[in-house]
Amino acid sequence: MKVITEVNRPTTTRTRQLLWFVGLWAAGVGVTALVSYGIRFWLR
Repeated sequence: MKVITEVNRPTTTRTRQLLWFVGLWAAGVGVTALVSYGIRFWLR
């Protein structure tokens, strides 16, 4: 896997991508936690 770093890319785009990544990661963790607790409660 090659990592291509673009020097000409503005920092706003990079920050936006980072925020998107963090947001999607947090959403995935939240959904996983909700499903986990839901299954635990359902099986109890």
